[in-house]
Amino acid sequence: MDRLVGTAHSRVRGGLERLDLTNEGEVQAAIKRWEPDLVIHAAAERRPDRVEEDPSLAERLNVGSTETLARLTAERGALFIYISTDYVFDGQRPPYRTDSETNPLNNYGKMKLQGELAVRRAFAGAPSSWAILRIPILYGDVENLEESPVTELAIKLLNRNPFTAENWASRYPAHAEDVGRAVVLIARRLIEGEGGVYHFAGPERFTKYEMARTMAEVLGIDGAMVQADNRPPAGAPRPKDCRLDGSRLEALGFTPAIRFKEGIHRTLAPFL
Repeated sequence: MDRLVGTAHSRVRGGLERLDLTNEGEVQAAIKRWEPDLVIHAAAERRPDRVEEDPSLAERLNVGSTETLARLTAERGALFIYISTDYVFDGQRPPYRTDSETNPLNNYGKMKLQGELAVRRAFAGAPSSWAILRIPILYGDVENLEESPVTELAIKLLNRNPFTAENWASRYPAHAEDVGRAVVLIARRLIEGEGGVYHFAGPERFTKYEMARTMAEVLGIDGAMVQADNRPPAGAPRPKDCRLDGSRLEALGFTPAIRFKEGIHRTLAPFL
């Protein structure tokens, strides 16, 4: 594998190729054109409330595109990595191992679990050709602060208006660069015939309130403008604590390198 092709749909720039993953004809043509040895499927509608508002649209991307990509990749005899979520668990019995029982609470988690099952079905005859990486809440470089549920908090801080932030659920933020490193390692193991499920364990625990206070410090804003809301969040039900057991990746020598304060400082710097 000596060529990397990146795809996008709404933001095609920086050498990315346009591809609508919900269009099976386009996906078939892309697989035929690029003849990949490895496919990494990272696209999803990841906002639980948006999934609840329009489940049919979300299902086309979160489930339908996964079924199509996995099937076509398996037919080609290529390898497949699927990015899933800690929301496939109910948050009642952390930490969750790779073989822990799944029990998603909201439609987003249910759809991502359906995606996992679609991958397993597609590669039933090639059990060493697929890998699933479950990740926690994600942040990193963004074009606008609305892109991540983490950086959305910075919008409220920069508005300088007092607000409340949820202080109920435990989150383990993962920087996109660290997740990228984990994917590279998993790809190498997959090439060697070692697939299956992997967990990315975020190195630090935060509630959204605690993330907001850390961002306030980074931005030089008085953190007192943020008040803690100790109630479960409104909208789609969220699990309270989905801490993942990352021992399988750790056994391969992987450790997340970016701490939250450092990572969020880098993320927010272009907006200062």
